[in-house]
Amino acid sequence: MTGDGNNLQVQRLNLRLLIPDSNDSQQLCPILGYAQELLLPLVDACTPLIHIIHNILIYVSVALERTPNNPSDGLTRDESAAICLYTIEWNNGERSFYSILNETLNRADRKNLRPWFKYLKLFLTAMAKIPCEPQCTVWRGVKKKY
Repeated sequence: MTGDGNNLQVQRLNLRLLIPDSNDSQQLCPILGYAQELLLPLVDACTPLIHIIHNILIYVSVALERTPNNPSDGLTRDESAAICLYTIEWNNGERSFYSILNETLNRADRKNLRPWFKYLKLFLTAMAKIPCEPQCTVWRGVKKKY
């Protein structure tokens, strides 16, 4: 390990490609209920997460600041910022938004997802608007216990 932090940076980048302790055989129930949520601005959609994610409203502000008023992707500003929020890698030692959400999505107890419903409605509405890319191969790593 080098003392300049390069190894740490590589490890942080690789976290996006690795899902720790994945259990491929686990069958999860569908996520029911989020689709009935109203489509809200990002700040309002993330308000239920205040007690789950430390400083969430600060990160929401960062995502909104990084998003133009009229995004060129055809999404609303809040939709585009919801995707931005999901992709931001936090460098302050806290777990990033995507890491916490993905862990919650992979839990069998779907009740844990209830505070996320408003955000999921906004995020998945945005994702559904993005045009599909041509078919290609995408690789990812999954840690597995043997």
